Amino acid sequence: MSRNSASCLVSVTQSSGVELNVHLVLDEKPSRQDQKLKTLSQYVQQYASGWKKRLELANLLSAKGYWEQAVTEYRQIVERQPQLIDVWLKLGKLLQLMGRKAEAIEVYQSARGSGSNQVIEQHITGLIATCQGDTKKAILAFETAANLEPNNAAHWLALGQLQIGRENPLAALRAFDEILSLNPNDIVALIHSYDALMAVGNIPQAQQQLDKLILLAADDLRVLQRHLDQRCQIKLVSGEQGKLTKKMMSAALQQAPNAADVHKSLAYYHIFRGDWAQGIKVLAEFTEKYPYNPNGWYHYGRCLFDTGEYQAAAEVMLKVYRLYPDDWEIYRALCEILPLSLTPPLARGAGEDLQMAEEDNLFLASLVEEMLERFPERWSVWATAGRLLVESFQEIKRGCSLSLRGTQLQPQLADAWFCHGRVLALAGKHQKAVTALEKGWQLLPETGGYRQSVSAAVWLGESYQALGNDRSSRQWWEEACQGSEKFRLFHPVMADYWQGRALEGLGDALGAIELYRNALTQQLLYPVRDEVKHRIKRLRAKLRKRSRP
Repeated sequence: MSRNSASCLVSVTQSSGVELNVHLVLDEKPSRQDQKLKTLSQYVQQYASGWKKRLELANLLSAKGYWEQAVTEYRQIVERQPQLIDVWLKLGKLLQLMGRKAEAIEVYQSARGSGSNQVIEQHITGLIATCQGDTKKAILAFETAANLEPNNAAHWLALGQLQIGRENPLAALRAFDEILSLNPNDIVALIHSYDALMAVGNIPQAQQQLDKLILLAADDLRVLQRHLDQRCQIKLVSGEQGKLTKKMMSAALQQAPNAADVHKSLAYYHIFRGDWAQGIKVLAEFTEKYPYNPNGWYHYGRCLFDTGEYQAAAEVMLKVYRLYPDDWEIYRALCEILPLSLTPPLARGAGEDLQMAEEDNLFLASLVEEMLERFPERWSVWATAGRLLVESFQEIKRGCSLSLRGTQLQPQLADAWFCHGRVLALAGKHQKAVTALEKGWQLLPETGGYRQSVSAAVWLGESYQALGNDRSSRQWWEEACQGSEKFRLFHPVMADYWQGRALEGLGDALGAIELYRNALTQQLLYPVRDEVKHRIKRLRAKLRKRSRP
């Protein structure tokens, strides 16, 4: 995508009835689309044998989200001009996005038989393998195409997007860097690069990419979305800066009133201003208006969870799980939310209530197995499953084994080791936890890795303390305090929380309480909010005990 390219958000209804928001990259900024659509439709009816105007019509129908009509027009074109490989690929991509993968595979196979060369053969092989869910074959095919034709950004883009899909941000970055070496202003590559850099924890470089995107395409919805999320996270939600954030929010809503992600940003804008009820209301109204949009329900469920409405959050997330069971994030959210929403059996009583608790646990256990079977290539799925088994089912051996699988999938990713280390610590295996956490520490970016490093330093301090190594525990907590100061520029609320944890470890109860209270006043979200309240209560009790004669 060049600097002059544009994007638009369209809503697509799949054959199942699910409505998805899809970003399309356009060669030029759309203008006067309705008039142009009418003119092209009339022309094509009058000159039915021509294909160039019909292609313009198909592209415009695609950009406006009229995908069924676009598919019809693309099919007519390739029937008459089968040598047009690009049209075959556009048709296949639309069918793929519509969830009609079998039809997409047939189209890609037809494209491969229409005089394509070796490079295109490999690219199409990758597209077919993607539809079939064969990620390894798809990656190999796209890599081959990219090596044969390194100056074609399409191969690198397909490869990078596939690596993002399997949670390999390091490999994705390499692919997007290739695109940016060809065109430093490629908006799509810059956006993906920003996301991948955030995933690996390289905040300074990610910020550079976002700053560049704002200069190049501040009004692009995907850029605007990321900019808004950042502004809300760093608390630019009040005063003059808050007015600017709200103005940007209004621009995003005007551009895409049906975008679930934009409404999510608006909801958290209200929440970070302290109006939690209004934030929840934004997403409740969105799901009422767009009941078949799974992203809307997902954000609504997460918002309810973040504001402490665990039972309601579980009900909403179960609803979206049944609506759209094809998203790994929905499974992970359920694994996080359900244990907190289920009332412990002893609190429920005996008999029928105890049976309900057993049924809940059986469902949760089956959900974990289903998640592992459906998304085996994602490291975070294994980490989530491992933590759930350790915390909720006390299956220590298998839980640790599952989280270890995450590090085997992504051995060069710091987060995979940090999550595994945390599972080991929760299982009481602190020596192994230290080894895993220090391995992750070695994999952090040379600068700017404090998004992950602060929490990892706190965990290392706690595990060393459990091992009786007070000197090392103090060193890691001091490291966490230093990192928190840098982290505060990126996420002030969580910086206060983690620094409070570190000071608590160092024995500075008053300092920890002050930071915890700061985090609460800055709208610290649940379930951490519950934890912090408990910590403050415990620390105050400890201080009172010390003050007694």
